[in-house]
Amino acid sequence: MAQAADVVLPSRADDHDYPMVGETLGLWRLVRGLGRGGMGEVYEAEYDYIHLLSLRYTIEQRDMIRQELAAITRTDQALLAGDMLGTNLPSEARFAIKICNARNGTAGHKRFLMEAEVAQRLGDHPYIVTVHAVNGGLDEDHGPARRLDLDRGKYRDVAFMVMDLATRTYDHCKLTVMETVHVVRCIATALDHAHRHGIIHRDLKPENILGPVEHPLLTDFGIAKEMDQTDGLTRTGQIIGTLDYMSPEQATDAKRVDHRSDVYSLGVVLYEMSTQGCLPYSHKLDRDTCLAAIRSERYEPRWPREYKLEFPISLERIILKAMSHRMEDRYQGMSEFITDLDRFARGERIPFLGRVKVNSWLRFQLRRRPRLIWGVGILLSLVLIIVTFFWAQQALDSRRWELKAKLDKLELVVKAVEERKIAQAGREELKDIALLDETLRLTPKESYTAERKRRAELAKRMENSRFLRARFSGRLGSRELTAAECLQSKEQLQIAANYLDPQWTLDGTDGLLVLDSLILKMEPYGTGTVYCYVHVTSTDGFKFHIREREDARHVTTWGITQGQVVLATREDEKPIEVLHSETLAPNRPAYDISIFIELTPTGIRSWWPFADSIKEFSFPDKRGLRAGAAATLEMTLPKDSKIRAIEIWPERAPFGSEPKKK
Repeated sequence: MAQAADVVLPSRADDHDYPMVGETLGLWRLVRGLGRGGMGEVYEAEYDYIHLLSLRYTIEQRDMIRQELAAITRTDQALLAGDMLGTNLPSEARFAIKICNARNGTAGHKRFLMEAEVAQRLGDHPYIVTVHAVNGGLDEDHGPARRLDLDRGKYRDVAFMVMDLATRTYDHCKLTVMETVHVVRCIATALDHAHRHGIIHRDLKPENILGPVEHPLLTDFGIAKEMDQTDGLTRTGQIIGTLDYMSPEQATDAKRVDHRSDVYSLGVVLYEMSTQGCLPYSHKLDRDTCLAAIRSERYEPRWPREYKLEFPISLERIILKAMSHRMEDRYQGMSEFITDLDRFARGERIPFLGRVKVNSWLRFQLRRRPRLIWGVGILLSLVLIIVTFFWAQQALDSRRWELKAKLDKLELVVKAVEERKIAQAGREELKDIALLDETLRLTPKESYTAERKRRAELAKRMENSRFLRARFSGRLGSRELTAAECLQSKEQLQIAANYLDPQWTLDGTDGLLVLDSLILKMEPYGTGTVYCYVHVTSTDGFKFHIREREDARHVTTWGITQGQVVLATREDEKPIEVLHSETLAPNRPAYDISIFIELTPTGIRSWWPFADSIKEFSFPDKRGLRAGAAATLEMTLPKDSKIRAIEIWPERAPFGSEPKKK
């Protein structure tokens, strides 16, 4: 298997291991060796000012000039060199020079030149090591553009490239999870840049990520491939790359790879760095077994949680999607990979679906908890038996079916109330509800819990939606009320007030006449908002109270007192406060009044008739009802009062009942 050229961490080897230390290549002098890879050696270098400044003198003069230059400081040498070239050459600048160890014209030499070309093309990205210069040696195919003006000597024909000096300042097996995510995200942006330029790296691994954690740099494009390349240095069936980080298609045929192969390899890098040195196939003991596992879809890589129980599940899902065996199941671009990394960094949840295959999850659970899987299977069988037993009990329970039928009937009534088709349940419906409640009362409290819960929910829905619309005089739309409609309104009011035998009678279509003083109490209405309209003919003593159902201390009242219509309110333990009052015509046996009122958590509104117009009064600083509170309405009617219309709604003017101001 061909291996990529690596740039490794600084070595402790003696400089005798690097024979070119002290030599000059072009503008640079090699200071010390940094590492070796499959394609050559890497040296740390600096500007060779003495060599550069002595080039313009004859060979006979150079020794003397060099002695003179050696006597001055390196900073002064840099200034002289900069003046000569017309550019700044800082004395502290350090470089990494990669020297090709392959002979000119060989495949290794061509691959080195290809790496240099790719690195130069992509070097403008902040997370890719910058290549400053390239020398191709005597390779005529690449022309003089790759040549530098070298001094005569035995290294004249060496191929090399000059890069920024970057070494890894951290141990990639000792990073925190968030540091790992940051490093991988930066490298993902560099790879996205390369992919958009048609370049696939093909040799991603921690050793090819240099620089500090804060600003990592991608390097070593030695086996990079152009996406649209159809021929070149890679043969069909050849495997190229580093085994532990190879994608399945790269482990089979290097010519088949595309940008999704880099997604896989970067997923392995994320795996290794976040698990602090573990690899998905490191449990395979030899190279051939590992290669076979990577190639086969039947072999499951170990999940990160098999190494570290506390591993973040969301990050694990990102890794597993990036490392999917099938290219179509991975992230289809680095931008998708980056998006999920950003979501993880923000603490957002990464969904299971779309990132982890169900069969892969099952195999993981089987490897991790084989006893649990069998236990769950047995438990599910027991649950199925128990559920079947109870289902049979319920299916044969006639009382349960009876309750269900009554609840279904009640639900139809509740829906009719919610859709404003009936004001509230009629006498027959109330009888059915009473029978339902009686049946539940006679059964043990611990039985029929689902039916009891449904009954409570339906009761709550009824309370929140019930309304009253009873009219006994005037017009309904474009026509006069009929006697039958007045009789129906009378029954609705009696049901709403839950009054068994009220002393009242219909006075034709001129109203509902109260034969003896009475108090009508109606509840509950609304959930924080209630809208009322009352039209009565009455004397002093008429009152209309609207209270909070749970807290009767909070009340809004309007009524007739000593020839005045008064609107007043009291909140909790505070004194009664008169909001508005109007004096009625004096010396009248009864007063015909029609007033609207609306109570909400944000205020009280009321509309009052004045001659041929309606005036609105708003009190936004007075709380009508608390949010969510139901209202109780209580109407005190003196003897001989007439109710001409009453409407109560849990919302504002549903059917145009709100008065139109002129």
